[in-house]
Amino acid sequence: MNTLYQAQVPLPDSDRQTEQTARVAALQQVLVKVSGQRDIASNEVIQKALENSGSYVSQLGYGNEQGQPVLEISFDSEKIRTLLTQANATFWSEQRPTVLVWLVEEANRDRAIVWDQSGNSLQANLNLAAAHRGVPVLLPIGDFQDVTAISVPDLWGGFSQPIANASTRYQPDAVLIARVQRRSDSMQLAWQLFPSSPAAMLDGHSASLEGRNSGDSTAAITAMMDQVADNLAARYAVQLGGATEGGFAIDVANVRRVEDFFQLEKLLKDLSSVASVNASHLQGDKVRFAIQLLSNEQVFARELSMEPRIQAQPVSSLVRDVTFDNQSPGDESRENLNGIIVPTSREGSASEPLPQLDVSGTQPAASSVGLYYWNPNA
Repeated sequence: MNTLYQAQVPLPDSDRQTEQTARVAALQQVLVKVSGQRDIASNEVIQKALENSGSYVSQLGYGNEQGQPVLEISFDSEKIRTLLTQANATFWSEQRPTVLVWLVEEANRDRAIVWDQSGNSLQANLNLAAAHRGVPVLLPIGDFQDVTAISVPDLWGGFSQPIANASTRYQPDAVLIARVQRRSDSMQLAWQLFPSSPAAMLDGHSASLEGRNSGDSTAAITAMMDQVADNLAARYAVQLGGATEGGFAIDVANVRRVEDFFQLEKLLKDLSSVASVNASHLQGDKVRFAIQLLSNEQVFARELSMEPRIQAQPVSSLVRDVTFDNQSPGDESRENLNGIIVPTSREGSASEPLPQLDVSGTQPAASSVGLYYWNPNA
């Protein structure tokens, strides 16, 4: 999600006070998206920050949305994260789970699936509600493969196996089934969220969350997406401002070039659950990183699972440990003439404690080791 720090709010007139109110609303909108917390504005630190919203603005402009003037604001991402840290709030990074939405509408006793690009007003409401919470959603395209893989009764009945099979082609991180019943001036909305992949649904490892909402289409869909976003944020957002959980390590295989190393190191450092990263040793094309966490290993693993360039692997039984001779991660002397990271081997076992092979400062003690595979072209 690359629009987490951007907001668009109505601007009914050019009065200075109206614009100030719009800035406050825009900042609050962004804080909800980035923190994953609907009630973030009740935090005392956040309340004080809202009184000085201008200090967090990085870009401001004016636009028009459906014939209505709007204020378009971008906020400074570093300042927003610092603010959330000061508020001891949560932080939900830009790498977010994609939600596939199977939307079925019943009108005049006729039920139909709402496909992508159908022009249905429900889709527009869904996209807007999802954008306000920073949740990436997609609807199935409705081609021949879709219509032969799934039926309306499958979706209306919430049968997980055919839904999971039909969802697999889209490779979502979560699946949402929404059933809409139209009434004269309102609608009833029943929904079911599987917060894991279709594979987990098929294995029976994904318990669903269910809910019901009613009202006009905008209110009902907004309420649904708020509850969906709350659930996903509880799984993926990281607590800021607290004590660190401690250190552990991961081994990453297929790190063959210096460029791979720097990309991988930056990826790990940018994770919201990570406080610090230090490379400690390697075996051939396998690098071990000692990691200090802001959260716990489960949150780290979930966050890393969202990154396609690095994939979890079974634990290896043999590790060769080599030092970088106390060079910093940026030292170009790691590279030979062909741009390959050149190791010198020393035998070791993955079951033994991680030796403190310092390359750039004090290493955190490792409590466990996970094995991953680097795929820079994913």
